[in-house]
Amino acid sequence: MPKLSDPLVIRGKQIKNRIVMPPMVCFSFQGDHGWVYGQQYVDHYAKRAQGGADLIIVQSTPVGGATEKLGVWSDEQRGPLEAIAGNCHRCGAVAMIQLSCGNVDINRLTVEQIHRMQADCVAAAEVAKQAGFDGVEYHFAHGFTLCKFFDPGFNRRTDDYGGSLSNRARMITEMLPRIRELAGQDFIVGVRMGGNIPDIAGAADVAGALEKAGVDLLHISFGMTIPINAVPDGFNGSAITYNGSQVKKQVNVPVIGVYEIDPGRAKFLIENGYLDLVAVGRGMLADENWANKVLAGEAVNECRRCGDNTRGCRWFDDHTQCPARE
Repeated sequence: MPKLSDPLVIRGKQIKNRIVMPPMVCFSFQGDHGWVYGQQYVDHYAKRAQGGADLIIVQSTPVGGATEKLGVWSDEQRGPLEAIAGNCHRCGAVAMIQLSCGNVDINRLTVEQIHRMQADCVAAAEVAKQAGFDGVEYHFAHGFTLCKFFDPGFNRRTDDYGGSLSNRARMITEMLPRIRELAGQDFIVGVRMGGNIPDIAGAADVAGALEKAGVDLLHISFGMTIPINAVPDGFNGSAITYNGSQVKKQVNVPVIGVYEIDPGRAKFLIENGYLDLVAVGRGMLADENWANKVLAGEAVNECRRCGDNTRGCRWFDDHTQCPARE
């Protein structure tokens, strides 16, 4: 079985260890000059790359305006993105960015609106490639717009984007050939999806369809709701993490697991073959050197688990108030 320190290669990109910094929105950060991103973000990701996380996924970034190269996708605002990717590379880390499509009711979208959304998703990937990123992750999780396409309970469309599994996955599968054409064969395309859409078996089916279509990396979180399924005795992890381990059994592409993963759990999940990579969110906010410390067998500054869920985390309101960083 692999160890946390073992490398993994995806599309020719070597990830030197199995620790991932997942996408987490920094609500209290400010972009420079009124832009979306700025030096605060550049420093934030550089510190985690220096701290040993070898796959960095930049926070969820809306694709709107990408086709016209507006906002964050404009040439003017590309500087911070280039700096983030460049700093990751200087630390030997692989850099990706998560792409999202907001939160709308997909059942009300026209086919033309879906095609426009797809065009923005593809254009954003092209700009990300130009900015130096090694790949993108599409946000098909947490009940947001793209997640709703996958879920058979929510998706009530009767056209080519609803009904059968191939139709529900069409939102991403139609985009892949164009992404490969524009971003190249060495560009990683990942999908963050729920391990409960609507259950583990359904998620495994979706994951298999994505693998068959050419998706390189699956990041298993939750779908329309947080899962409440039981976790078997002996499994050291949450229901979200367990569901990810079950999806992994059905695919050959690498699978990232997430949610409340501490150092002990990280080693357990990788060394027992439950997952290929582990994403550490709040732990890495509390200690920017989390990865290096865990790989060296050192103690980390532990997340204090403010609140009952991630929305209770102090970082969601004001990152300077995180008690673990005192």
